[in-house]
Amino acid sequence: MNEFSHLNKLSKVNSNRGVKFLTPAVHNGSHCPMHRASIIAENIKGLSTLLVGMPECTIHSRLFSPNPEGENNEFHWLYVLNSNEVVFGCRQGIIDSLKKMDKLGSKAILVILTCVPELIGEDMEGILEEINHEIDAKVTFIMLGQFKHISFPSGSWKTMEAMHKLMLKKEQKNNQVNLLGVSLDGHSSIPLLVSELKKIDANIRYLSPDSSLYDFQNSTDSVLNIVFSPYMKPLAIKMYEEFKIPYISLHDIYDIKSIDDAYNKISKYFNFDLNSFNFLRKESLKIEKEAKKKLKDLSFILSLRIDLPIPLGIYLTELGMIPLLFHIEEFYNHDKEDSNKLFSMGVDPFICKITNIDSDIEIIKKLNFDMCFGYIPYNQNIPNIGNMFDFYGQVGYERTLNLLNRILKVYDAIKGGFYNGIA
Repeated sequence: MNEFSHLNKLSKVNSNRGVKFLTPAVHNGSHCPMHRASIIAENIKGLSTLLVGMPECTIHSRLFSPNPEGENNEFHWLYVLNSNEVVFGCRQGIIDSLKKMDKLGSKAILVILTCVPELIGEDMEGILEEINHEIDAKVTFIMLGQFKHISFPSGSWKTMEAMHKLMLKKEQKNNQVNLLGVSLDGHSSIPLLVSELKKIDANIRYLSPDSSLYDFQNSTDSVLNIVFSPYMKPLAIKMYEEFKIPYISLHDIYDIKSIDDAYNKISKYFNFDLNSFNFLRKESLKIEKEAKKKLKDLSFILSLRIDLPIPLGIYLTELGMIPLLFHIEEFYNHDKEDSNKLFSMGVDPFICKITNIDSDIEIIKKLNFDMCFGYIPYNQNIPNIGNMFDFYGQVGYERTLNLLNRILKVYDAIKGGFYNGIA
């Protein structure tokens, strides 16, 4: 099929450069990673920001972050580069700005550098080394040139990763655990694992984009980090490298054996009762067995709004399904390792970036797939499992059970002749 001949197979993709657009049609583009970084940083109570960029960057930033001062003595300043700084750099200007923010009482500052500072090679590490002994505020930075980052996810994970530079060295406490990616905002369901940790009086700290600077700075007293979100794993890795805090990832595993292994490891740190998970585990095993019978040899694609498509693709392939095409919003470093698991199963799907789904769907249909996971336009008469963002923050047996139930609901509806296009 000529429409897909320009795409790379997964085996040929090593970075974002290998992820080609499905079509060259005009599109207004994905959100700049600066957009996501600014919103997240503004929500962290006590954290100030200094965004460095061109006028269009700063104007755009101020549209969704309109106040230069926060509610808790934070400052959200914009540094607009002039024509001279675009050519020769803005070192002194950044230093002067950081000193002013420190003098006004900033406790910690995140410097967000956009395309031009990264293109001209502004040396932020050198700037921080020069200024650290002159100010009291702790400073960290992120480089977010959109020419390197094809979409918004890097704005999330780079902001979280940078928080490790603001952390304080603490003595570890035996009953302290950090949950990375679990929010207390009341909008997400609390996984059973969290409820069980509460029952044994584990001291739980929630680290997410709506946590406070205080939470991040004091989080090194934990004996374990449990990762619930792909955007938090880079922070967990840094905390392991610098503070020797081990981590266990739950966000990228679906199969029962991997969940068993992860929960057994967690129970060695916190002696909770694994029997509490028996019902969910048995139900998951039962429905997984049913899914393997019904879904064997059915083909699928992964569309938009899936946080980690490759781990999901691995699990669906383990169920006996055949992957044809994955939409990748951003190719992560660890995706290459996960890709090898797919290759070992003898599959190698097309990889692309879909930006015009309303029109591209007519091309995608030519793959003649049996099921689609993720967002597609309504009224397409395509067996669709739906928006996978519904599963964000869910982990463990309950997520696998809910996922399989949703898939089989669509499958049974199709076989029964009453599928209406809604999962």
